[in-house]
Amino acid sequence: MNTMKDGALKENAQPAAAPAVSIIIAVYKRPEFLEKVLISLTNQTFKDFEAVIADDGSGPEIPAIIKRFENAFSFPLQHIWHEDRGFRKTVIANKAVIAACADYLVFIDGDCILHHRFIEGHFNHRRKRAVMAGRRVMLDKNLTDVLTNEDIASRRIERPGLWWRHCAPSDRKHGLYVPGLFWLENALKKKYSFYGSNFSIFKEDFIAVNGYDERIIGRGIEDDNLRERLKL
Repeated sequence: MNTMKDGALKENAQPAAAPAVSIIIAVYKRPEFLEKVLISLTNQTFKDFEAVIADDGSGPEIPAIIKRFENAFSFPLQHIWHEDRGFRKTVIANKAVIAACADYLVFIDGDCILHHRFIEGHFNHRRKRAVMAGRRVMLDKNLTDVLTNEDIASRRIERPGLWWRHCAPSDRKHGLYVPGLFWLENALKKKYSFYGSNFSIFKEDFIAVNGYDERIIGRGIEDDNLRERLKL
């Protein structure tokens, strides 16, 4: 689980005015997806956040997108990059956590368009020694190919009339924002899990288990490994 030369994650010194939340966005190429994610961040009801781009070796297209959004948020965007040597999301995510200025971390993937109350929900339900986790709706290629930036900026993407027919039936319930019913789903769960595309945790709790295991190079396995070490 080595993440630095001494084998442990360490926190950065905090600036005088630190954000309440650092949202860690794992990306690899696909700048058009990251652009839509950043547009969805401009819609957030919760504004006290920074975005940290954890870039697993993309080319110059990603910095070009980031530059276009450099004045769009309350805090500067951070771009954490390393050389492309295959799947090393675990390494770059840990580096992004080290660079993050906030005490609370929200993790997403670079192709995840966010509901306008996404960060608000994570922050309002945060608890020490606990992980907040959610799901996502996988849109089909037909909608993905025609989805416009205006669909995101106007929040039209959040209307079921747009996406309902373009995802698996089993995914549909995850796209409906009905906070009053979340307690029922939680009450029925026997075992919790989370995905790297939608979870949050206090930075000190992430560091306490030494973050992602950087020996892992298989996609999807890194989340299961982290969950086991967090004892969820």
